[in-house]
Amino acid sequence: MGKHFISILKLIGLAILFSFSLSSFAEPEVTVKSLIDKESKEQEQHAAAQEKGAEVKQALKTTAITTAVKEQGGELDIDSLPFDEFHRITPSSAMQAYLRAARQRDYALATNYLDFRNLPPEVKAIAPELLAEQLSLVFDRTLWIDIDTLSKKPEGKKNESVPSYRDLVAEITTSRGPVQVLLQRVPDEKGENKVWKISNATVSKIPFLVEEFGYNAVGEWLYNHLPKAELLGVMVWQWVYFAGSFAAFFLISVLITRIFAAILHRFRAKTPDDVLSFIKGPICLLLAVLLARSLHDVSNVTIAVVALAQGSTVLLIAWTWVFLRSVDIAKHRLSERFIAQEKPQAVFLLRPASNVIKMLIVIIAALLWFENLGFSATTLLAGLGIGGLAIALAAQKTVENIIGAITLYVSAPVRIGSLCKFGANVGTIEEIGLRATRIRTLDRSVIYVANAKFVDMHLENISERERIAFRPNLMLSAQTKQVDLQSFINACKQLLDDHEHICTDPCRVKFKGFTPWALQIDVLSYVNTTDFALYMEVIEELNMAILGLLNEHNCELAKPELAQLTS
Repeated sequence: MGKHFISILKLIGLAILFSFSLSSFAEPEVTVKSLIDKESKEQEQHAAAQEKGAEVKQALKTTAITTAVKEQGGELDIDSLPFDEFHRITPSSAMQAYLRAARQRDYALATNYLDFRNLPPEVKAIAPELLAEQLSLVFDRTLWIDIDTLSKKPEGKKNESVPSYRDLVAEITTSRGPVQVLLQRVPDEKGENKVWKISNATVSKIPFLVEEFGYNAVGEWLYNHLPKAELLGVMVWQWVYFAGSFAAFFLISVLITRIFAAILHRFRAKTPDDVLSFIKGPICLLLAVLLARSLHDVSNVTIAVVALAQGSTVLLIAWTWVFLRSVDIAKHRLSERFIAQEKPQAVFLLRPASNVIKMLIVIIAALLWFENLGFSATTLLAGLGIGGLAIALAAQKTVENIIGAITLYVSAPVRIGSLCKFGANVGTIEEIGLRATRIRTLDRSVIYVANAKFVDMHLENISERERIAFRPNLMLSAQTKQVDLQSFINACKQLLDDHEHICTDPCRVKFKGFTPWALQIDVLSYVNTTDFALYMEVIEELNMAILGLLNEHNCELAKPELAQLTS
């Protein structure tokens, strides 16, 4: 099964490289941020123009012409400036007003921005509102018109490769060559002023452009029967269409992954359940997203749809899910391996390590998402850097405790269940958390010690003893006779040598020396057990036997009050 899992990881890696290689060559011209900025800018300008009824004319004159007159020098006489109720005095204001009318689906108003003079008969036969609507459709599919790049002067630009009475907005690439989108300065309906309209040269190309870039049959039907509302520049019918398309690709992905999982389970009966669920879950979603992005019908895709697709929201969710589940599977496999290698302590380190890896995966995915939406991840990180510094200072102790926990897991001076002595306390380790270590004392109370402090303490791991020392403190009376002392020492040594639970090496009973009030006997031996209950039984038996030997050999223990008199 390990080989199959490695193969799956290789396939995932190749898919990652493939998807990232595609995205590296597709630098989006339009992003979600640009859509939001454009919509906000249009709303602000429209609200400013509608603030006061009596002052609208003056405001429109000022915003349309002021900059141009100031650039030419001289005094500005607002009353002498031309005024057009449809805001067509400059190329910029004319195109902006047309786009606003088209977005509001007011195609009757939008006809005021198209030049219908001298059109071919087949184009002239089409209703003006329909031509205005079809041109809006072509713009949605092919062009991102940046109003700020258009001239804000009444005379337009003078240094373009088009006649002086025209301004070039953009070029649309078609199967028959480029088609220019032009604005042309023409007399208004009253013949009083010169205004800018979309040139009749461009209007005459609308039927061809619609044939080239129009929606398919399904898109056309949805466009005509569903509400014309928009969200982030994408119409409701497009949300419905692409959601339905993704649902179809998801069903195909479900079928493919279920068949693959069934085949894998049939030929590998011991396939782990987590691997099968990994294939049926994250891999299924990822496959559906890749199919949808690779095989979708482009005939219903607009610039706004492309901008949303460049955000790769669902794709990033799918990849994030894949990586998070991969971390879980890797953690589970490593846990099994450590347990098989009799390294259970390393298993406890996997949980915080996997949590840190998952957190990094989510952060990277979020930064990639913001970058794809058009926001600068570098700026975001710089903004978070100042706040991050404050958080880092506040979390200094927390970081120290986490490092302390890692140190305890890696170096393992104590383990879960170990009886240890730390400072003046003795207790059993119950949990090594990320912040503190929980210890159960011999009094059955619980002590929490911060990991950063605990790892620097003098730790005595009592559970690591392979045997337990038996060292009774024998202080005999200074009045004890030499012959009795010698016979007692020999008998005590024989007692320890003959006992089945006492280790033979080292095992000694020696007359260590004199004190002013007692004779000091040094006893060093070890009970061959780590079971504390058995140890207590053995030393009780030995202590009773030693007490009998004292009585038998006329030896008495020294009296403590003599020590006080001599001190």
